[in-house]
Amino acid sequence: MTNELSERDDVDIDALPLAQDRGVGWQALRDAGAVCPAGESFILTSADAVDEAAKAPTVFSSRRAFDRLGSPLALIPIGTDPPDHTRYRRLLDPFFSPKRMAEREPQLRQSAAELIDAIAVRGQCELITDLATPYPSDVFLGLFGLPLRDRDRLNQWKDSILEFTSPSATKPSPEVLTHALELFTYLSEHITRRRQDNSGDDLLTRLIKTRDEGGLSDEDILGLCFLFVLAGLDTVTAALGFAFGRLAQDPSLRRQLAEDESLIPAFIEELLRTDGPVPFAPRVTTEDVEVDGILLPKDTTVLMSYGCANRDPDRYDDADELHVGERVPHFAFGKGPHRCLGSHLARMELRIILEEWHRRIPEYSLADGFEPQVLWPSGTLGLDAVPLVFMPPSEMTSSATQRR
Repeated sequence: MTNELSERDDVDIDALPLAQDRGVGWQALRDAGAVCPAGESFILTSADAVDEAAKAPTVFSSRRAFDRLGSPLALIPIGTDPPDHTRYRRLLDPFFSPKRMAEREPQLRQSAAELIDAIAVRGQCELITDLATPYPSDVFLGLFGLPLRDRDRLNQWKDSILEFTSPSATKPSPEVLTHALELFTYLSEHITRRRQDNSGDDLLTRLIKTRDEGGLSDEDILGLCFLFVLAGLDTVTAALGFAFGRLAQDPSLRRQLAEDESLIPAFIEELLRTDGPVPFAPRVTTEDVEVDGILLPKDTTVLMSYGCANRDPDRYDDADELHVGERVPHFAFGKGPHRCLGSHLARMELRIILEEWHRRIPEYSLADGFEPQVLWPSGTLGLDAVPLVFMPPSEMTSSATQRR
């Protein structure tokens, strides 16, 4: 067993050129080695190293890593390790299966259609503000039976917590703890009310009913809701931003998807691979472990670089390019037992938005002179803004009439 870390320079995560070019940024990190030091943490950059860590939860602890994010309770299920994690996934997976999520598709599609219809008549929008941010929030609130009027408050809490959560943070800041407590209180109050009146058919009510069968406690459900707010909203927002930012600048690809919706799922998978919203996932070693010939001592903080793994040329051909006709496994939703619980929901949200948008607005482009910028450093990788311009339906009809 060797240890070459003392010979390697520390990587400054915040200084990676990801804002300018993700391909260059991730390659710069891979060039530092499959295992490289970064302050008090160590980064795993190769697809093989990330695979190894993600599939060994007893050695690379997710529970210990997520204890630091400021949640008053464990984030269920990612903030647990086997055997507790195994029990939680057995209880929760049926609620988030493709079949169960498909039951919610009409509700999610209606929400998307209403937002897009309101945008279409204007002839322009800022995609992040007008669609990519409100839609996942509406999905969460509707799915869990919470008031849609609370969308702005929910996003404010989420944004405030994530703003002060750095990828390299080792403990929550006072700001994170304050906003986390406010969100915790809000969710707790609604769980208590739902416990008193559980006649609904929303997901929160269904989860609460499992307690009587020896299933989830109120604390477990609270931890799950907290996780969905922090991990489920911003990631879908970021993915939608990347999708429309790319399509607005690629007319040929945009028209392909508009004319053939069957290509959309493959586009989503490749988009998530090349521009996944989650740059790193933290773990803490529970024992001394060797990765790629490097000894990582017990209690080492490890960052699995999903961004690097997703563009690893040893795993993917022409790794920096998006290949619409292919659907290859990727790391955007994680790997191993902690693979994202909400992956089926996230895929459905992205698919619905892309379908409903292109049925109404097949032709669009970025506002003149605007170049989307990637926000970095940030816990979630995404674009700052995506201002779009297009022809409103009334003008398209008028134009078509004149051509006749």
